[in-house]
Amino acid sequence: MPEDEEGKEALSLDFQLMMETYGFRIVWGPEMFLTVALAAVFYMRYKGGTVSRQQMASFFVGLFLLYFALGGPLNLGGHFWFSIHMLQQSVMYLIVPPLLLRGMPEGFFRALSDNPWSRRVILVFGNPIFAMFLFNGAFSFYHIPMIFDAAMSNYALHNALHLLLFFSAFALWWSVFSPAGAIYAMSELKKMGYIFINGILLTPACALIIFAKAPMYETYTAGAHLLCLPFYAIPVEPVTFSSPWLTPLSDQQLGGVIMKIMQEISYGCLLGLVFFQWYRREKDKAEDLPDPLLEPTP
Repeated sequence: MPEDEEGKEALSLDFQLMMETYGFRIVWGPEMFLTVALAAVFYMRYKGGTVSRQQMASFFVGLFLLYFALGGPLNLGGHFWFSIHMLQQSVMYLIVPPLLLRGMPEGFFRALSDNPWSRRVILVFGNPIFAMFLFNGAFSFYHIPMIFDAAMSNYALHNALHLLLFFSAFALWWSVFSPAGAIYAMSELKKMGYIFINGILLTPACALIIFAKAPMYETYTAGAHLLCLPFYAIPVEPVTFSSPWLTPLSDQQLGGVIMKIMQEISYGCLLGLVFFQWYRREKDKAEDLPDPLLEPTP
């Protein structure tokens, strides 16, 4: 076979072939599946009787997406395609935390607010202003090329940064889902403003990635050296999986676009949820008010 054809064949190695190369355990992460299953059992055991069906559905969808992004094929693909990596990041930090928090009973928030140890943590990290800058700052910091490449080749640093992002993502949405009486609970109007401002803060990082004139990440130009999985890491020979139509630069730009679109979808859904909660509350208040036309005249 001519060298040009061999090169084209190597470039056309697709996602399915990559998964076949690394095997079932690496692609589907049974350890992560077991962890998520235990979390589901724990939730069903201790959720109490105040959780609605919509809340339960939200929690279980969040668990499934967490497994699919962190233990499923998105994690593996994210080591070879930046666009897949950004899809994984979007799911893990923009979608999963709100879904899980929405599924939690009100007693969960009040218990954490009343416990002296967790209360201290929430008073610092759950502060809406601090949480907003912590998450958006940590996300932007993580995607600095030097930091990103270091994290993708060092298992300890990789896990530390992802734990920081995951923790800060929950802190970011604490005040949005906190019921009345919990720390930093906000009104619906304040929640809508908070979500809107958050959408602006992540835009510069996405824009820098989208409009870059050259590939920024050595991980995707020289090839991945390490597969960082949830519970272990595997060194691999540098291999670049790509397609003729998806160059490293276009893959990078696509990743920035995916992140921004996923952010708009996630934040838009949250804005819609909060708006309708506010609308229903105001409608109920209006219905409870006495009608002056029906009041008996003296």
